[in-house]
Amino acid sequence: MGIISVTRENFDQLTRGDKPLLLEFQAPWCTYCRRLQGAVEEIAQQYEGQLVVGAMNIDDEEALSDSLGIELVPTLMLFQNGQVLSHVVNPPSKAAIESFLNQELPAPQQEDEHLYDMVVIGGGPAGYTAALYGARAGLDTLVLEKLSAGGQMAQTTQIDNYPGFEEGVDGFTLGMKLQAGAQRFGAQTLIAEVQSVQLDAPVKVLHTSQGVIRSRTVVIATGADHRSLGLEGEEALTGRGVSYCAACDGMFFKGKRVAVVGGGNSAAADALTLTRLAKEVILIHRRDQLRATKVYHDPLQQADNLTFQWNSQVTQLLEQDGRLHGVTLRDVHTGEERTLEVDGLFVSIGRAPATQLFQGQVPMDKGGYLIADETTRTALPGVYAAGDVRTKPLRQIVTAVADGAAAVQAAEEYLMTQS
Repeated sequence: MGIISVTRENFDQLTRGDKPLLLEFQAPWCTYCRRLQGAVEEIAQQYEGQLVVGAMNIDDEEALSDSLGIELVPTLMLFQNGQVLSHVVNPPSKAAIESFLNQELPAPQQEDEHLYDMVVIGGGPAGYTAALYGARAGLDTLVLEKLSAGGQMAQTTQIDNYPGFEEGVDGFTLGMKLQAGAQRFGAQTLIAEVQSVQLDAPVKVLHTSQGVIRSRTVVIATGADHRSLGLEGEEALTGRGVSYCAACDGMFFKGKRVAVVGGGNSAAADALTLTRLAKEVILIHRRDQLRATKVYHDPLQQADNLTFQWNSQVTQLLEQDGRLHGVTLRDVHTGEERTLEVDGLFVSIGRAPATQLFQGQVPMDKGGYLIADETTRTALPGVYAAGDVRTKPLRQIVTAVADGAAAVQAAEEYLMTQS
């Protein structure tokens, strides 16, 4: 049946129908909604006959979405007999959607007995480059991606430093092109979340949300996730004033007062994005100057609605009626504390490597990055680390792509010794 467009005209009929309705609240300006689309389409196919899947544009149905308490997109709600059974906001993976669906609609797993030559964990630039080179080399290649092509890059609205795009390109489009290039040569993609791994044997075993996968080699290209402030109440206030993506959530703060925490390129880019939407933007940094490259400095200084809070650290999130209404700032030199009232706080303090799965199996440095050299080889035979997840001096899209190619060369050499 596919995904049904839901409006106020058919909302009551669909939510009170014989089958449960999974409704995605989305918006055309939401970059994360685009990333989620493929996973939702697969859910519609996977649960066909058990579940109706729909989508609603909150810009077209503002009154209805407001009445349902939608404060962040994408939000997915499960309805039956006119009641909301469950919901999930900003699901990080297809598996997260399945997790709450399976409370009502259990889906049995199936074990895949097939043995792949190469499995790539992660569908970002490193992962899909490895898939492209692997498939072209004749390797039976599978990419495991938990949400959509592009990884964290897919949330970037404008990339100007990737060769071949003279006018720049948005991250989602680039991710889809990388995926299409790999699939052209036979690489397969499975939308699944890897839950545990066994990598120390000749046959690597990956336990995923879609079953067990086996492979002779594994390329780890899981990238990095946003860093949180680590403050009390931060998780509870995420989506209720606290955000990690200005391009995704900035529209919810149109005409409001917001703050950005950080001093690097991501924080500078987020602050500039928000100056076009918010009434006032405060950039909070623990030093007295930005670490961001100089290309950002002049636009930030010229923004009429942007101010800086130098030498300041956020120490507390202030909540009122279940939403963020301000933060406590501490002067890093004097220790003096003060309150800053804001409607939204955007956290842009860097990323942490997504390596928790591999703890105790693949050696890591103190920062949690997988130890691998320019060949991408790890200490485990047949296991390679590519892209932002490994130890390296520069983490950029172009260096991730190079890692993907290097990983396949190393894997081919390894496989020749196993024949």
